[in-house]
Amino acid sequence: MKNKFLGYCLLSVFSISLPMTTYAAGDIAKGKSIASSCVGCHGANGVGLSEEFPNLAGQKQTYLIKQLNAFKNSTRIDPTMKAMTASLSDNDILNLSAYYASLSAFSGVQSNNSAVPTTKASKREFPKPVFISMKKSGTLETFPAETVWKGGPNMLYTAVTPNGKVVLSTSPSSNSLYVFDAKSGKQLAIISVGKAPKGVKVTPDGKFAYVSNQGSGDVSVVNINSLKVVDTIKVKEGPHNARFTRDGSLAYVTLQGGAGIAVIDTVKRKMIRVIAVPGITGPHNLDLSSDEKTAYVRDFVHNVAVLDIKSGTVKKVIKVGNGHGGIDVSPDGRYVATAAIGADFISVINPKTLAVKNIKVGNGPHGIRASADSRWIYVTITKDNVIAVINTKTMTVEKKIAVEKFPFWVAVNNNP
Repeated sequence: MKNKFLGYCLLSVFSISLPMTTYAAGDIAKGKSIASSCVGCHGANGVGLSEEFPNLAGQKQTYLIKQLNAFKNSTRIDPTMKAMTASLSDNDILNLSAYYASLSAFSGVQSNNSAVPTTKASKREFPKPVFISMKKSGTLETFPAETVWKGGPNMLYTAVTPNGKVVLSTSPSSNSLYVFDAKSGKQLAIISVGKAPKGVKVTPDGKFAYVSNQGSGDVSVVNINSLKVVDTIKVKEGPHNARFTRDGSLAYVTLQGGAGIAVIDTVKRKMIRVIAVPGITGPHNLDLSSDEKTAYVRDFVHNVAVLDIKSGTVKKVIKVGNGHGGIDVSPDGRYVATAAIGADFISVINPKTLAVKNIKVGNGPHGIRASADSRWIYVTITKDNVIAVINTKTMTVEKKIAVEKFPFWVAVNNNP
């Protein structure tokens, strides 16, 4: 049976104690099944993973029905919610609302790192500097030094310039891009960009940063030398993150509003094409194969689409863990790794066979990046407040490192 989705993800119910019987005008058991695609924002017990996502547990059913229909009919505007509610039938909405209404408002207990064995970082697994954003703490942390830099509210996506000298991080709640000196951690600038900026990526020549403004449907082009916005590129609804080709001539931008992948000509600074990605919901993050002929597109729910870029054909849709997450093709092209914030594992895909291996890492993995030599995989574990380091020779977790609150994204020099 085809999975249906809510939006900003509404949750799965791993710890409901009520009997699975009809509730009001909806079926709780069926609502639970639909809600399994919603854990990435609204948590596994209906409690939002952060302040920007509302709690749904214990909400009145009539209210939930009204809001879901408003998103679906675009009388309440949000690109992600629109995409997520598009496939919901009236019965789906009734059942989903009944499920959330049946939950206790106090059912969501967030885990912490107190019970997770951790150790210190070292140069062995961090041969080059790695930068990780902490969403709830509003900080960045460097590795292996484990130095903490103060940032702004809700530090989210992070990037480092090719020369390793500048680090950038988005703050969607302040519509800003924070810029840091990579060596000292000194804050160089706070740059106003579009609404609700999410992903930030640096052009291969290190001259510009592209910031995907999910709320305003555009991409800000920031000159890294002048630290100013020099252009704004209009795209479709819900731009979330970008990936440049190796020569920097094109940028591929995920459109979480549902249209697919925007293709930007970086010389003209203009969107020239939209590639539809059927079979997934809300394109979230992406990466390219070594030959740049294939895009691996992670959606907002639990899928990875293997997309032939030239033909625009989806070769396969691979089911992975629930909720959204990052995705990374290792620099040596040997594996594709993706996280799942609503699960406790990451998925490693063999790009030749498309076979999948799941690796348990902890509760709520989201950010994921391989080291420049592909020897290690770094994963942010949002609920446990740790960084998991995976040894790719054994494909096992070798180390967990305690960090501040809600580690979100990983920036690795020479692995954009």
